[in-house]
Amino acid sequence: MCLYPKLIKNRKYVANKKNGGNIPSVHDERVLYVPIGCSKCMECKKQKATQWKVRLQEDIKVNKHAQFVTYTFSENELQKLDNEVKKLSGYNRDNEICRLAIRRYTERWRKKHGKTLRHWLVTELGSTNTERVHIHGIVWSQNKEDIVNIWKYGGVYIGQYVNEKTINYIVKYVNKIDKYHKEYNSKIFTSKGIGKNYMKRRDKERNKYRKGETIETYKTLSGTELALPTYYRNHIYTEEEKEKLWLEKLDEQVRWVDGVKVDVSKNDKEYFKLLKEKRAKNKRLGFGDNAKNWEQKKYENEKRNLKRLERIKKLYG
Repeated sequence: MCLYPKLIKNRKYVANKKNGGNIPSVHDERVLYVPIGCSKCMECKKQKATQWKVRLQEDIKVNKHAQFVTYTFSENELQKLDNEVKKLSGYNRDNEICRLAIRRYTERWRKKHGKTLRHWLVTELGSTNTERVHIHGIVWSQNKEDIVNIWKYGGVYIGQYVNEKTINYIVKYVNKIDKYHKEYNSKIFTSKGIGKNYMKRRDKERNKYRKGETIETYKTLSGTELALPTYYRNHIYTEEEKEKLWLEKLDEQVRWVDGVKVDVSKNDKEYFKLLKEKRAKNKRLGFGDNAKNWEQKKYENEKRNLKRLERIKKLYG
């Protein structure tokens, strides 16, 4: 679980457009608030990477033409895209450039092939010299020639195969600690429905809601149990069932911290002690927390902008 969790009001019990202002009755006040993660700590990053690992592994079981790819940008093409980005600066500008490039790439693919290119892509910054942004991931197509030619922004590398090892390799960019760009958060660009075939498999039946006995894990081919991805949970369980599962967890009186189970039925002293230790570990490893380090963020933003100006000067003198 997140090392810096916080509780927010459950939107289900707040007047909004979805419920038309009609707030449903509350049977247990504990459902009025739901926990959310910080998205920056080692636990949140690990959870996000694991969820994508599961979904991608499920996907390649049925969609057989997956290609491992790396897309790069030439100085000239990068600058052309950069010239189109308005207002954004620093790392947000890098990710916006990638968004533009991927959108136009898939549009060109659709224009030629009549359908979009199915993809899961994640951004990364280089660690040497230009520190240029580039993209890793998977696309689904047998047409390797067009994968390369339709890109048009720089080089394209296509791997020899896609398997479990390939997926483990690319999802590491989701929770990678970049010592040169500590405030950088990689951006994922993906087609809808990655891994949705799990909903059609018999394995899904083991996850059905059973009061007090629900199995909320995904079993890999090797037998390893992983937390069921949120995408699957949202398709398998109704809102009512998800509330019941949340209440069952609270009634169980246990907490999990970095894979360690803690009994909090008598008191939460041991829980907070372990949480403090793991937060120290989180900081030591270079992961983020729920606080904003404005000075570090400002420094890296200015540094990134200087890199951009260096590129412009190199191209145009």
